[in-house]
Amino acid sequence: MKKHLLTLSLLVLSVFGLTSTVKAQPFCQAGFTYAVGTTNPNGSVTVFFNDSSFTAGSAPTYSWTFSDGQASTLENPTITFSSTGVYVACLTISSQVQGFVCTSTFCDSIYVNVLPPTCYAGFGWQQISPGVVAFSGMTQNNASWSWDFGDGSSATGNNPVHTYLAPGSYNACLTVVTTTGQSCSSCQTVLVTGASSCNALFTSNQVPGTTTFNFVNQSTATNNISQVWNFGDGSFDYSPNPSHTYANGGLYNVCLTIYDSLAGCSDTYCDSLYINTLPGCSATFGYQTAPSGTAFYGPAQGNVSWTWDFGDGSVATGQNVNHVYTTPGTYTACLTVVNGAGQTCTSCQVITITGSSSCGSNFAIYPDTLTPHTYIAYNLAFGTGPMTYVWSWGDGTSSNTAYPSHTYAGPGVYTICLTITDATGCTNTTCYQFSLLRVTNAPITINVVNGTTGLNNTDLVSSLTVAPNPATDALTAQFNVSRETSVSFSISSITGQNVYNSETVRYNAGSHSQRLDISNLTKGLYILQIISNGSVKHQKFVKQ
Repeated sequence: MKKHLLTLSLLVLSVFGLTSTVKAQPFCQAGFTYAVGTTNPNGSVTVFFNDSSFTAGSAPTYSWTFSDGQASTLENPTITFSSTGVYVACLTISSQVQGFVCTSTFCDSIYVNVLPPTCYAGFGWQQISPGVVAFSGMTQNNASWSWDFGDGSSATGNNPVHTYLAPGSYNACLTVVTTTGQSCSSCQTVLVTGASSCNALFTSNQVPGTTTFNFVNQSTATNNISQVWNFGDGSFDYSPNPSHTYANGGLYNVCLTIYDSLAGCSDTYCDSLYINTLPGCSATFGYQTAPSGTAFYGPAQGNVSWTWDFGDGSVATGQNVNHVYTTPGTYTACLTVVNGAGQTCTSCQVITITGSSSCGSNFAIYPDTLTPHTYIAYNLAFGTGPMTYVWSWGDGTSSNTAYPSHTYAGPGVYTICLTITDATGCTNTTCYQFSLLRVTNAPITINVVNGTTGLNNTDLVSSLTVAPNPATDALTAQFNVSRETSVSFSISSITGQNVYNSETVRYNAGSHSQRLDISNLTKGLYILQIISNGSVKHQKFVKQ
C-alpha cells in the first residue's frame, strides 16, 4: 500500500470583493525506503528508514508516524517494532520558500520479517521530460500489468512510458495478475507539468579589491516570477539582482531558484565562487601562440588595469590583447596589474616564437556534468606526427602523454600549459589560467581526451565556423550536418564556466547557420561548443 498526499499553499487575492485563488507549483515530494534487520532475542525487530524526499525549499522538517504509535522527527530514523508483522509508516515533509509552502505525505506498508501479500500492484512514476512520465510496476510474482493513465489512455507491460497532452493531475491505476491468477489494483495521483518556460541563469562580478559580488539574474520565465538566492554561506536573498559580501574567503556554491506560479514551473542554476582569504594581487596570465600573433589573457578578478611588456620593445594595455612578434625567438613577456585596492604586482613568462604555422597546442577545459569535481580537457593540438606532449599542471607536476589524467590536492587557480613538438621540429605552447572548484573534500581530477574526434562517437557535425569574430551582440555559427541529428550549443568562458546553453534543435543533412544572442556576456574570450551524438566541436571567439 502506498499513499501520496500533497498540500499546496494558496495565494488569495481580493480586489473590490472579487477573490481569485492561484495554486502554487508543488516543490516537494515525500518518499522513503527502508531496510529490515534481523529479529532480536526478545522478538523485536529493528527497521532502518532512509529519507528519499525531494524539496526545493531550505531546512525541511520531517514528521514520521507509525501504526504502532511510535513517531520521530529525524530525517533518517531507526525504529524498533515489538514483533514481526505488517505496519504502516508515514513520512510528512514541509518546506517553505518565500511564501511558497509545500507539505507532502508518503505512506507505505512495512513488512517486518513477514512475506508481503501474494498480490501487490504497487508502482512508481517519474516525469522524465515535459508531459512524459515513466511508470514502473512491481515485478515479483506478477505475470501481467494493465495501466489506466487517467486521461483515457491505457497500456500493458511492466514499465510503460506515457505522454500526457496537457499538464494537470491524473489518477493513474495499475491492475496486475499474478502467476497464480490473483488480481489486484492500486492507484496514485500523478502530477504532470508541461514544457518548462523557466530557465534559471545568472552571472556574477566581484567588486575589485573586496569580497563583495554583484549578481545579475539572467533567467527567463513567462510571468509572475519570484526568485531565491542561496549564497552558500547560510545567507539568502529574494531580490532580482542582489549584491552579497562574504565574511571569509573560501569556496561557495551559489544557487538561484526561480518560480513561476502561473506557468507552473521552477528551475535552479548553481555556480561556484572561489574567494581568496585576502583579495590580494595576482598578475598570472595565459597565452596562446599562432601565426596571426600571440594572444595574451590577463586575470580579471579584482583587477582594474593591465599593462603588458612583450619583451621586444612593444607594450600594450587591456585585459586580453594580441601581439605579433616580427621574428622568431625567445621573449620574456610581463604583465603588471593594479587591483581595486591599489595594489600593484607583476608576473613574467618566457614565450617561444617559432614562426612556423605547421603545429598548434590548443586545448579547452570544461566541467564534467556527469561526475562531480571532475573536468574534461579536450586536446586540440595538431602537427606532423609523431608528436611529443608536455602538460604543466600549475602545481609543480607535469605529464608527458597526449591524454593523461591529473588529480589536484585541493581547489585553487592553476595555470595549465600544453607544449607540443612535432616531427618537423615545430614547437608550440598554450597556457590558460583555470579556477578548479569543488564543494566537498573530494579530489579534483582533469581527464584529457581527444578533442578533434569527440568522445568516440560518430561525428555528424563538421566545418564549424563563427562570425563575426570578434562579436558584439550576436554570433552566427555555421556548420555542416552529415545526416539528420539533434544539435545543441553551449558557451563557456576560457576558465570553463558555463555561461550559455541552447535548446536542442533537430537539423536535416546539409549546411546550416544558428544565430546566438551574446549581448549579456561580458567582454572577453569564450569557447563555443556544438554538441551532437555525443561528439563535441569547439570554436573560440571574442566578445567585445
